Amino acid sequence: MIKRSSKQELALINRRNLGLDSVSKNDPGFSCQGMVGEFIGLYLRCEVFATKLQHYYQTDKQPSQTKLNTQSLSKSLEYFNLHFNSESLLLIYKGGSGKRGTKSARQLRNGYLHELSSADKSEIEQRHSEYVKLMKTFLVLRLKTYKAIKT
Repeated sequence: MIKRSSKQELALINRRNLGLDSVSKNDPGFSCQGMVGEFIGLYLRCEVFATKLQHYYQTDKQPSQTKLNTQSLSKSLEYFNLHFNSESLLLIYKGGSGKRGTKSARQLRNGYLHELSSADKSEIEQRHSEYVKLMKTFLVLRLKTYKAIKT
């Protein structure tokens, strides 16, 4: 664990939050392609956001660097005292192939973009509002400044 003064910690949190802000506001503009485009654009922003958050955690804790995964992301959220329902986290980021009707946003994005799966496109359209709500909620998470004041 890296030792920092309260002032250094506060400055670091502010820089990190600026990075998270930029990701959440940097809309790739896919929503002009309808519900599926909005879903893809939001998912991509969430993936970059989660990767940044996981990287911040790994930088502080110095574990081995890993690709985005739900276990490490959960530890990152816990470390920064951020609250996001673990079932919702899985609904966005769970990997693997998944079963029809229960696929995560990640699984649907993979199926649609990598295989042009019409079934995944249909599921995105059917569950659009559920996923959009979860992803927008995830994108507003920010590191808390009170962590910098803890001794």
